[in-house]
Amino acid sequence: MKNLRDNMPEPLIYMASPLFRNMLIQNEEFCKYYKMLEERKSLNKETIKEYQFNKLKEIIIYSYVNVPYYHELFNRISFDPYKFSDFRQIEQIPLLTRELVTQNFDMLISTKKVKNGYYIGQTGGSTGTPLKFYLDYDSIYKENAFIYYYRKKLGYGFRDKLATFRVLGYGEKLWRYNPMYKEILFSTTRLAKSTISEYARRINEFKPQYLNGYLSAIWYLAKLLKEYHIDIKFKLKGIFLISENIDDSQREFIEKFFNTKSSTFYGHSERAVIAEEVEQNKYVFDPYYGYTEQIQCKEDEYSIVSTGFLNKTMPFIRYQTDDICIPEEQYYRIEGKRSSTICLRGKNNEFLTSTGFNIGMEIFTKFINYQFIQTERGKVDLFIIVNNEFQPQELIALQKKLDKQTNGVIDIKIKIVDKLVLTERGKFQKYISNIVN
Repeated sequence: MKNLRDNMPEPLIYMASPLFRNMLIQNEEFCKYYKMLEERKSLNKETIKEYQFNKLKEIIIYSYVNVPYYHELFNRISFDPYKFSDFRQIEQIPLLTRELVTQNFDMLISTKKVKNGYYIGQTGGSTGTPLKFYLDYDSIYKENAFIYYYRKKLGYGFRDKLATFRVLGYGEKLWRYNPMYKEILFSTTRLAKSTISEYARRINEFKPQYLNGYLSAIWYLAKLLKEYHIDIKFKLKGIFLISENIDDSQREFIEKFFNTKSSTFYGHSERAVIAEEVEQNKYVFDPYYGYTEQIQCKEDEYSIVSTGFLNKTMPFIRYQTDDICIPEEQYYRIEGKRSSTICLRGKNNEFLTSTGFNIGMEIFTKFINYQFIQTERGKVDLFIIVNNEFQPQELIALQKKLDKQTNGVIDIKIKIVDKLVLTERGKFQKYISNIVN
């Protein structure tokens, strides 16, 4: 059905839209999990905890019986899954890391075939080499039940439409309609000063109730709309933010510009953990999705370790993510590791973080966006997209300010561009280093 959708002429896609949409919202697994989440609101904490424990024991026993890696591991450490009686006993099982997944890939595949099959998933490679794994097809519908349930807080209904900014695009196309999610997928790579009027025209024609996608892309969209005085001629009900760490200043800007609230959740491609944002920057890990541990790695920081319930083709038990959380009363603040190691290197391998540049200085108010890219120690390119107020002579002042701040440890070459460099998944990073340290 996916291949059919991607190869159908657009007029036929619109005609077949109800068929594709019903594949999701009438799917057996989607309906089952969505109903469970709705009913959970009336349950007490003890009942919810009991459900989580039973699902945890179920996936541990299933993995021992059907997955060679866990069968061998549990026997080696004398861990009996049938005697599992307390959450804390899971700490007897060694952590599963990205490296172990790669090294034991075939051994981690279940010998028992799941209903409806599986597909190959992978991470975006933000922290290094992308990680490959197998996912149950049904896990797509189960996860969407959680996402749709979270969206209800902003009034989302199954009939609502989305303008989504999260993909590379389709060749030269700026957008493509996706009937399963009632959304237009807008290319993040083609969004630029030269194309903003086309983007705005299509958005105004479509009149989505919600924007959806990477914060960096939606923020850039808003900056361009403001710069060129282009109006959005309808009222948005909300903005859904996905897949990126949340920058508070960017979030505040888009909420003010579009005059609406935003919401987000934490999750990852491995489908072992999900957390709902219940207040801004405050998350709770969902006990129906998996079992999540917080393992202390620094004084106030905890590594997120998860055991997922949704995927049986390649179960992840005690999977150590690249992210950390910080306890705040009954909630957690979550910080992704994807950008924490991004830095620039000086001529003598000095470590220059983003705080090494005073991004708030006055000259940067003349920019729509900017990006540092480094391929050689001691040298970096600064790509800038300027607004209509920027004067060419201001490049000299900018160069002097940057040289003064970096104390000569790095040479910065400024280039005025029309668009910036995005990752393979269409995400934006302010600092890109291609140096292998």
